Amino acid sequence: MTMFNRLSLPDDLAALDELLLKGDAWPTARPVMTLALVLEGLPADGSLEAVFSRAVGSVPRMHQRVARSVWTAGRASWVDDKAFNLSYHLRRIGAPGDGSLEAALSWASDSATAPFDPARPLWDAVLVERLTGGRALLIIRAHHAIADGVRAIAMMAALLGLEPTRHQEPAKLEEAVALTQLSPDAAQVVRAFGRLWVTNPLRAASFTRAISGASLHPRRALTNTSSYVRSALRTVDRGTAVPLPLLAGRSNSRRFVTLEVQLDAMKTTAKANSAKVNDVFLAGLLGGLRKYQEAFELAAADIALSLPIDVAGANEHVAGNHISAAIIPGPASIEDPFERLRSVHELVASRRAEPGLSALDHLAPTLRQVPARVAIAAMGAHARRVDLQASNLVGPPCPLYLAGQKVERMYAFGPLPGVPAMAVLVSYDGVCTIGLTLDPAAVTDTALFVDCVQAAFDELLMES
Repeated sequence: MTMFNRLSLPDDLAALDELLLKGDAWPTARPVMTLALVLEGLPADGSLEAVFSRAVGSVPRMHQRVARSVWTAGRASWVDDKAFNLSYHLRRIGAPGDGSLEAALSWASDSATAPFDPARPLWDAVLVERLTGGRALLIIRAHHAIADGVRAIAMMAALLGLEPTRHQEPAKLEEAVALTQLSPDAAQVVRAFGRLWVTNPLRAASFTRAISGASLHPRRALTNTSSYVRSALRTVDRGTAVPLPLLAGRSNSRRFVTLEVQLDAMKTTAKANSAKVNDVFLAGLLGGLRKYQEAFELAAADIALSLPIDVAGANEHVAGNHISAAIIPGPASIEDPFERLRSVHELVASRRAEPGLSALDHLAPTLRQVPARVAIAAMGAHARRVDLQASNLVGPPCPLYLAGQKVERMYAFGPLPGVPAMAVLVSYDGVCTIGLTLDPAAVTDTALFVDCVQAAFDELLMES
């Protein structure tokens, strides 16, 4: 039994989840998440299928589809797929190209925006066999409406075990991880198997409560409402950072590329500068964009950087999306990497403290009612203000196994909602992987971009 089948999940789609479904009509912003697991070897025949069968039985969203009915006044809801067929969602292929991980990820990026069949559950998985060195790669795609990145990785915990046995129960995994020597906050993170680093923002009471009692205290209500609106606007204030002409191109194509850094080095740099690991991650990305601008002989300008913030609260383990979003004027113009890091830390801390972070929750019910083209236009307006999005997912500190094979690396690739680049950091077993999703029409020299980001991390990270 997993934590998901102990919950009573709502049948109706949440407003934000339904809003994300509207993005399917716009290929450049189709919200599809990709998780890539590098396996030490090839799972035995039938073992992977058995693992997925158990996961499908325990994770509701893996066997549910979206339906609309006259009985629900046309509102979307989750219903069981009575004709569910695992072989449709899970398949195997031989390694493409030269059999390298890079070739396999290039193949995967070609389908990064491919739509899901709306009559079936919104996920699929492909096992790429016979990679160089005898490895295999499991590529899992999931629609953002199923879950945000945090909950998606938590759902994938149903596939994983702490030992290379084929029949380990997922519940044992939770119990074993809970016994690791971690701080209370870190233990909670690991049990959930993935959580945004930028969490638990200091939010005021909900907007509804902020304006309740208006008839009794109209002046106070007006003051509270005005304060809330100003706070909401501050969370998306990009300052003087404007979209770079260098990254102006847009297309339906995607490129997946990866980097990796040692978690201990990230922690050492963070501690030495009174910052967080997430701050180091963002500062490294911004340093890379600084170097990328300079490679084109341009003056380094600040970058409008969007970052999701987990606002789940008591709903931490519930499927669906429980995120807000903030924008900071990423200080790429600051040359000194450690000064840049400290600036990032202050900017992120200021966004976390804003009561207006909950504004998206209040807008979503209204936006879900508008036609898809209007919702897409709103998404496009946001995308035109941002050049980079970044997420940080905290994974387990210990090795995991899937269908009897050790998971060597975890990579996550986020969707591009009309922006040039998306970066997702996943910490797992002492290593931080960075999955970059790039629009090649915007980032025209992918290799140069990756080199610039790697160089920025090299000068920022300190030896532990």
